[in-house]
Amino acid sequence: MSDDVLEIANKRLIRAEFLIASRNAGVRTDALDAAYKLADLSGVSIDDSGKVWGVDDAIQELNAESKWLFAPIEKPKARTIG
Repeated sequence: MSDDVLEIANKRLIRAEFLIASRNAGVRTDALDAAYKLADLSGVSIDDSGKVWGVDDAIQELNAESKWLFAPIEKPKARTIG
């Protein structure tokens, strides 16, 4: 496999992992592309087995810098029992 093809595959894998993890972290669905473009992915890497490392750290850093990308967290309402 050529280096160019491997690089393209790695970028796609990182993007997919980032989008899944960022959605799970509370990034608004309408802001997923913006989050990907704004995130610092320089610390993200892929090991020999194909596992992506560093995405969670990039999302935490993005949350600290760009809170507007994240949906507000709603606290559960208290329920009366009995």
